[in-house]
Amino acid sequence: MKSSSISRRGLIVGAWGALGALLSLPSLAHAAQMPEDILKGKLIVSTESLPTKWTSAAQFAARLKSLHKSSVTYDKKTGKVEIYYAGFFAQPVPDVQVNFVIYDITDKSAGKAKKGAWEAFLGRKGDRVIFNRVELDKEDLEMNKKYLLAIEFRGRIIAQSELIIRGEGPKYSGKVEFSEEEAKKKE
Repeated sequence: MKSSSISRRGLIVGAWGALGALLSLPSLAHAAQMPEDILKGKLIVSTESLPTKWTSAAQFAARLKSLHKSSVTYDKKTGKVEIYYAGFFAQPVPDVQVNFVIYDITDKSAGKAKKGAWEAFLGRKGDRVIFNRVELDKEDLEMNKKYLLAIEFRGRIIAQSELIIRGEGPKYSGKVEFSEEEAKKKE
């Protein structure tokens, strides 16, 4: 599968770049430590909407960590799953554009294989966080495999998380039926 097929399908459902700007404002109670300082380099992934307000950086970081998922499951009917993500960067990004990239890391000996990539946008230059959501489809990403989700800037990973995407495979009865022609060949 070409990575461009993912972006053509329009997987990005919405951007919350302005939230990054809000989270970069200092908390009155703890101006010295910010959530991006506590969570730097991490990509929080959840199937629930992520909170955007906080009174304490430590409390906010703990809440995000509690919502973080290491595995998600495709919906049986649609074959899709919507995930919300928040990326926290160690350094300010000197641009408004970063890339959201997915690598298949199921087979460690084969290294990481890029499965898709598309642009994501920050609220403003110098932000250290991004909040967004994306819909993943089993047509693009196989189920029951392990993936590395990454936010990259100029080809360098600045936030990441590993995620197993689960799903139910086809059900088989175990019964085999042969056509008359196939049955005659067996005799």
